[in-house]
Amino acid sequence: MAKDEFIKLLNQGADIWNKWRESHPDIRGVDLSEIQIEEIDLTGIDLSMVNLRGAKLHNVNLSSANLRGADLSMANLRGIDLKSANLGAAHLSMVCLSEANLSHANLSGADLRGSNLRLAKLDHADLSTTKLNMSSLNGSSMIGAILIGANLSRAELREANLAGTDFSRANLSEADLSHSNLNVSTLVGTDLIGATLVDIDLSESNLTRANLIGANLYRANLCGCDLIGADLRGANCSEAYFIGADLSRADLNRAEFTSANLSKANFSGANTETTDFQGAILPDVW
Repeated sequence: MAKDEFIKLLNQGADIWNKWRESHPDIRGVDLSEIQIEEIDLTGIDLSMVNLRGAKLHNVNLSSANLRGADLSMANLRGIDLKSANLGAAHLSMVCLSEANLSHANLSGADLRGSNLRLAKLDHADLSTTKLNMSSLNGSSMIGAILIGANLSRAELREANLAGTDFSRANLSEADLSHSNLNVSTLVGTDLIGATLVDIDLSESNLTRANLIGANLYRANLCGCDLIGADLRGANCSEAYFIGADLSRADLNRAEFTSANLSKANFSGANTETTDFQGAILPDVW
């Protein structure tokens, strides 16, 4: 079928499109690249493995849609509704998803490198093993999202709401999470080498065995954090709050804790040989 015929079929709505796909299971390579569609409800549509590269979709409802394995690279999906959609293993590099609703969506294994997700809503979305290198997620909401094993190296997540998010074994090296909320989040074994974490809220989070070498934690809130076995060598923790934090067996060599609040913190077995605690509030038991 020619692209024009595919577009006519698509404009008839999700039910007609899905019935056509069910009756033509052997058809591959549906090409909808660079199409422009607006003001249409395509809830629950099956666009799996479809080529939508460079498409422009304005005010299109794709909630609960199946876009697994689809190619949406360089597409403009600004403000689109993709709530509960399946985008597993989809190609989304350089896509514009700013202000889009992706809450409860499945994006596991998707390629979102260099994408624009500013102010997007990704609450409770599954982004495990997703590639988000150099993506912009500034001001986004990812409450309760799953990012286990995701790659967010050099990503921008400034002023994002990441409360309750699971970043276990994720790569956040050189990422910028300044002024973000990661309260009660899980970052077990997470790579945060050289990350910018200025004025971040990590209170009550689990950073067991996290790698924070050279990270900037200036004025960060790590009260009640679990940092057992974490690597903070060369980290800047000036004026940060570690009240009640567990830093047992952590490596703090060459870390700077000047004017930090470390009251009630646990340093049992920690390596503090070359740590700078000048002006810091230290725990009663040292």
